[in-house]
Amino acid sequence: MHRIIGILLLIISGYGSGYTQTIKNTKVFVVDIKDEINPKTWRIVEKSLKKANKDSADYIIIDMNTYGGMIIYADSLRTMLLNYPKPVWAFVNNNAASAGALIAIACDKIFMREGANIGAATVVNQSGEAMPDKYQSYMRSMMRSTAEAKGKKRTTTAEGDTITAWVRDPKIAEAMVDESLHVEGIIDSGQVITFTPGEAMKYGFCDGIASSVPDILKKEGIENYNISVYEPSY
Repeated sequence: MHRIIGILLLIISGYGSGYTQTIKNTKVFVVDIKDEINPKTWRIVEKSLKKANKDSADYIIIDMNTYGGMIIYADSLRTMLLNYPKPVWAFVNNNAASAGALIAIACDKIFMREGANIGAATVVNQSGEAMPDKYQSYMRSMMRSTAEAKGKKRTTTAEGDTITAWVRDPKIAEAMVDESLHVEGIIDSGQVITFTPGEAMKYGFCDGIASSVPDILKKEGIENYNISVYEPSY
């Protein structure tokens, strides 16, 4: 009787029946932003996020190398990422400048390659000259509100005092736009903020330094995964 029960338990658990227990692979969907942010970029990201959602992807990774582009489309992309139901991570694969910085900050986590940069989000015209203050004011507000949405406050205790400070500080994000702003201990007025990976790690605008998408997953403890890369059709 005991032997029969043991055999039944083996069958139920999957042993002795030819059944192999499988571990669910994490679905990772990679979206490239490797060009100027424009209507084409917006459309590709929109379609890729819809495809990732349809495929029940667990994580979205934005693999980016961009110097920025059109603010209206960057703002729309920012809104898509802020409202996306699954975790979205940015991989700054060399550059996240200007509107690219805005998009990176809209992600849940930011990873950077060694030698990469993030920041310098002043609004300029096609000649590279700074636009009037009403444009800068709008960009400052977007950078600030995006950092607030994805930042978090951390409480520490030093010498008996409780200190609450932002991780992904909105003031720092705003100073990536406006050269007149002074952020104590980081930058004086007269320069906009652009961070290296080490600086971004120090001030809360980078969650890790990685060499590739698989390296990011390894650092996050994700071992079993499938990576899909969105390929736009003609």
